[in-house]
Amino acid sequence: MNLKSEQGNVLVYILIAVALFAALGFAVSNMMRSSGGSIAGERAVISISEVLDYAKSMRESVQLLRISKECDETQISFERQPFDGTDTDYVNTNAPSDYSCHIFHPNGAGVAYYAGPEEVSSADWIFTGANDGENIGNECNEDHCADLIAILPGISRSMCKEINKKLNIAKESDYLTQEDNYFEVDFFQGSYSYEARLSDSATNNALEGKSQGCVRGNSSPQDPDAYYFYQVLLAR
Repeated sequence: MNLKSEQGNVLVYILIAVALFAALGFAVSNMMRSSGGSIAGERAVISISEVLDYAKSMRESVQLLRISKECDETQISFERQPFDGTDTDYVNTNAPSDYSCHIFHPNGAGVAYYAGPEEVSSADWIFTGANDGENIGNECNEDHCADLIAILPGISRSMCKEINKKLNIAKESDYLTQEDNYFEVDFFQGSYSYEARLSDSATNNALEGKSQGCVRGNSSPQDPDAYYFYQVLLAR
C-alpha cells in the first residue's frame, strides 16, 4: 500500500470539497441578495399602487358626495375620528350636522382614513383648496378656480420617481419634476382661496392636465429637497 499516494488523494478530495462548498455558499449568497432586492422592489410597487388607488378612491368619494348626497363643494369635510371637533385642522362649519358630507364618516362616504404605507410616506395627508392644477378645470388666478387637492408629503426621491414612472410623467427628465414656484398646504375647512398653481415648465409642463403625480418642492412653505404626491379631488 502506498501511504503517500493515499494521503495525496485525500488532500485532493478535501480541496475539491472546500472549493465546492465555497461555490455553493457564493451561489446561495447571490440568490439571497437577488431575492431580497426583488422582494423590496415588489413591496415598493405594491405600496405605490396602494397610494394611487387610495387617492383615486378619495376622488371618487368626493364625486359620490356631490352626486348622491348633493353636497356643495364648500360642504365637503375631511374631519377624522372621533368627529367631535377635536380634529381642528379640518372642522368645516359648512358641513351638514348629520355628517353626510364627511369623507371619513359612515354617514358620508365612509372612507377609512390611513396615511399610507411607510415604504412611501409616514406623513399625514393634507387636504387643501388653495391650489390650481395646471390645465385641470378652469385656468385663472381667482378663488373659484382653486381645486380641491390631496397632498401626501414625505415622499422619497426614489419613490417619487417610481410614482411618476407608473403615471408616465416627465419621462424626458427621468420621471422627476420640480414645482415652478410653490404650492400652499392650507387645511381645507370649506373655503377656496387661490394661492398658487401646480406646474413645472422646466420639464415641458409635465404636470399639465395631470390629476395626480409627484413633484419636488421649490420654496417656502415647501422644503426644496422634499417630494410631494398630489391628487386633484375636485377640479373647479
